[in-house]
Amino acid sequence: MAKEFVVASLDPPGNGGNAQVFPDGESESQAAMRLRTALERSQHPMLIADDQRRWVTGNAAACDLLGVAWEEIPWRTMDEFTSPGERKRLAEQWGAFLSSGGAEGWYQLYVPDRGPIPVEFSATANVLPARHLSVFIPPDEGSAEQTKRALAKEATWAPVVVEGAGRVQLTEREREVMRLVASGLQSGDIAEHLFLSPETVKSHVHNALAKLGAHTRAHAVAIALVTGQITWEV
Repeated sequence: MAKEFVVASLDPPGNGGNAQVFPDGESESQAAMRLRTALERSQHPMLIADDQRRWVTGNAAACDLLGVAWEEIPWRTMDEFTSPGERKRLAEQWGAFLSSGGAEGWYQLYVPDRGPIPVEFSATANVLPARHLSVFIPPDEGSAEQTKRALAKEATWAPVVVEGAGRVQLTEREREVMRLVASGLQSGDIAEHLFLSPETVKSHVHNALAKLGAHTRAHAVAIALVTGQITWEV
C-alpha cells in the first residue's frame, strides 16, 4: 500500500522564517502539492526539516537510506545521522545555510550499524515557510570520478547563496533528463530510456547544472524542483 506523505505543517512558523518565492505565482498549497508529488515519485532520498534540523517528513528512499520506518521520521534529527565529531560544525553550517538559502556538496551521512555513507547533498531553505528540503544522491555508478570525490576525506558541503534571478531556463530535453535524474535513474538508464548515448545524457546533465548554477546533481534536482522546472503529473 502506498504511503500518504504529509509534506509539512502549513501553520505559520513561530519565528517568522523567510518565505520561499514560489514559481509562476503558485500558492503555498500548490507548492506543498508539488513537493508531495516529488517525494512520492523520486527514488532518491528526500527529507523535509524544520529550523532546528528536525525531520518533518521524507520519502520511502529516505527511510531505506536511514534505516527507519516512515512513522519514525518526525522523531529523528539531522544530527543523529551526522558523525558525533561533526555535529558542532553541523550546527554552524546549518545556521549559515538558513541565512544563505542553499547548500550543496558531499555529505558523509552517518547511519548507525552502517557507518559513513558518502552522498551528493543539497539543501534548499524555505521551500515552504520554515521547511527546508534536503536531497541525497549516491555517486553515479558510471562515474569513477564521482566515486573518488565521494570517498575523499575532505569531501564536505557548504552553504551557497541562492541566486534565482540569474538562472537560465532549461530546454525541454534538459528538463526531461533532470526529471529522470530526480526520479532515481542513473546515466546509463536515462540513455536507454531516451534512446540517447550516455555521453549525450552527461552533456545534458552538465548543461543543466551550469544553467541552474549547481555543482552537483543533488543541488540541480533541488533547484529544478523548487523553481518548477521539473514536475510530475499529479
